[in-house]
Amino acid sequence: MTSNGGMITPNGASTCARLVEQVRANVAELLDEFATFADDAGTGGRTGADVFAKRLRDYVMRFGSMRRTRVAGHAFDAFLGGDDAGLRALGQACAPLEMFHAAALIHDDIIDESPTRRHQPAFHMDWSGIGYGAELSPISSARLGVAAGILAGDALLVLCARAIDRVAHPAKERVADFFQQMQLRTVVGEFQDSVLELAGPGVDRAAITEMSVGKTAWYTVIAPMILAAHCAGVDDTRIPLLIEAGSAYGEAFQLLDDVNEIIGDPAVIGKSSLDDMKAGKATLLHHIVSTHATADQRAVLDATYGRGDCTDADLDQYRRLVDAHSARVFGDLRALMDKARSLLREAGFRHHSISRIEDELAPYQLLPALLNESA
Repeated sequence: MTSNGGMITPNGASTCARLVEQVRANVAELLDEFATFADDAGTGGRTGADVFAKRLRDYVMRFGSMRRTRVAGHAFDAFLGGDDAGLRALGQACAPLEMFHAAALIHDDIIDESPTRRHQPAFHMDWSGIGYGAELSPISSARLGVAAGILAGDALLVLCARAIDRVAHPAKERVADFFQQMQLRTVVGEFQDSVLELAGPGVDRAAITEMSVGKTAWYTVIAPMILAAHCAGVDDTRIPLLIEAGSAYGEAFQLLDDVNEIIGDPAVIGKSSLDDMKAGKATLLHHIVSTHATADQRAVLDATYGRGDCTDADLDQYRRLVDAHSARVFGDLRALMDKARSLLREAGFRHHSISRIEDELAPYQLLPALLNESA
């Protein structure tokens, strides 16, 4: 029996609901252990160790959509469903996935110099009151904030290792080996993103795809499905299909995210639609538009995209160019989605499991028609 959240388990809760509850509890336990450690290592609050640990706990426990955990839950349903031991192992495996995501967000905001995250101050912002008995100057507060953010990410990576060590056998060894691979691929992808941002918009599609798959797809799509497979005891023959499907989904949803960040409401997407334009970011969307632009359209692109002082009027021009090439953009998107769906069906997923995974991944739910197989 199923509901919108997945298979109904004997206690009446969906797999996703049970998994989310387990992951929250597992993450809270690890963060409480870190807080105790910080208290023991501190000096009565004079050096701010207790505040550091509390702020880290508060930041992580805000979570977000927990889409990675929920994707894992839907994949687990597709593989097995209803197995309590496997679900407990997956709850242990998804706890470090959520903490790794939090570490990535903290470090991303420092790299991108972003002051907010999820409509709240980024972790590295506003550390002025943590000085040794004195209010810090703005410059000193900023320096301490960067240090706090780097170290908070480091602490979460250590807690990831502790969490992986608690995954129950027999899944533990496979989960641990894969998790390390996923972390390293994401780190490389993050570095590639920084390089491509400095390179500007004239980057080829292969490089953009390589970056987006490494930076986003591996820990957002591929990892949840493979962790679910390992905890469900699925044989390794289906793992390559999951990696290929996850890569296609990663590229597709990055393209959808690019579109949403250009046409979406900043209050919903959490950033200005001008950010990518001002930075001249090498996005898949921009590559498609610029590759197929006419001479006149290319002149507009060259005059606006990547110009640090571009305006809302420039954004409106760019939106019109995106609209002019929307059939090609959405055609690429559907081709990627169709590829991912075909691979998941080959891996044994049924239509309802595929649809639920896509519902979790769709950014902001602004273009739901694109996710419809009949569209």
